[in-house]
Amino acid sequence: MAAKRGITLYHSPASRAFVAYWMLEEVGVPFDVKIVDIRKGEQKKPEYLKLNPSGKVPTLTDGKVVVSENPAIGIYLADRYSYGALAPKIDAPDRGAYLKWMVYSTAVVDPVASLHGQQIDLPGLDMSFGTYDDMVAVLTAVLASRRWLLGDRFSAADVVLGGNISFLLYRKILPEHPTLVDYNARLTQRPAYHRAADATWPAQLFAPPV
Repeated sequence: MAAKRGITLYHSPASRAFVAYWMLEEVGVPFDVKIVDIRKGEQKKPEYLKLNPSGKVPTLTDGKVVVSENPAIGIYLADRYSYGALAPKIDAPDRGAYLKWMVYSTAVVDPVASLHGQQIDLPGLDMSFGTYDDMVAVLTAVLASRRWLLGDRFSAADVVLGGNISFLLYRKILPEHPTLVDYNARLTQRPAYHRAADATWPAQLFAPPV
């Protein structure tokens, strides 16, 4: 049976789909979950590729709306279901920073961290996303003097970028810098984080990134 609002999350255990799951838990809307096990190659099945031609998770459907990529899912859910709360309003002074950190999560952090995890560190001048050290410096600098990415206000940017930071600390791809560790500890205090972690890293199979 479809969820009340018609939201379905296509999700895979132990994957970055954790971020979209956490976002749904934060906005507090009902949703269904369909497992797409990427370890079994289910993300490449024709029926799934019709939803997400990239063959990746997560993908979210909300009625006839189809959204993929964690930042896009985060922006969509926050604007539609938590506008003015998890999402700063369009004319709010911090809306620009909010959007920046949403995009930074996958435009910079993901590619730099993935390459670094393979022991590849490219010259930043030649790459739009910069160097690994630059990325770490940006994250530690912004979080050194504030509780959340937007200051005292928790937002969907903390779910999208914070969830990525949490995942990368767990994978030991980001350094255990005290600023990042403390920020992650604050993230893990949120009940919605734990509900998503329990669903993404079942205790009998995986250790959650806490």
